[in-house]
Amino acid sequence: MNVIAGVDEVGRGCLSGPVVSAAVVFDETVFIPHLKESKSISPERRKVLFKDIMKLATSVGLSVISVKHINQFGLHRSCQISAAYAVEKLSIKPELVIIDGFYNPYITEVKQCPIEKADEKSAVVAAASIVAKVVRDSIMRIYHNVIPEYDFFNNKGYPTKKHVDSIVKFGLSELHRYFAYKFIVHE
Repeated sequence: MNVIAGVDEVGRGCLSGPVVSAAVVFDETVFIPHLKESKSISPERRKVLFKDIMKLATSVGLSVISVKHINQFGLHRSCQISAAYAVEKLSIKPELVIIDGFYNPYITEVKQCPIEKADEKSAVVAAASIVAKVVRDSIMRIYHNVIPEYDFFNNKGYPTKKHVDSIVKFGLSELHRYFAYKFIVHE
């Protein structure tokens, strides 16, 4: 049996919050109907699929990279490291990792297959995108309870008008990435 993992990250386009990556391995007999990449399905449907994935996956690896790390090492590198950690956390070593995007220099022990828009082309990468998205959204809802002024419950850290207006009004929080400073009006 070939052990193939799909890996994807969520949170790249955000102004705040962590980057979350998931790696998923399915047995070759697993089929989950209506499995699609996370951005194209409703939050309610994602939660249902998340439960199916967690129940049927042979292994799931998860990685959460903090805002502190993103601010220190940069977004691109943090996304790559997060994906590599997710693969390392799998309970079985895959023979191949399908990556959404480009070659990842931090995944060194496993052969890679980088595919542009892999989350739209591979069920196992779509599953990884759903796991990462559900986990990250849960984290952002918790952050909303800590700092409700930024409306993380609704925007999940993405640059909505209300979120940007909150940054202008309140400044950056400890949950914001440094590059979000460009949204603060300088007089």
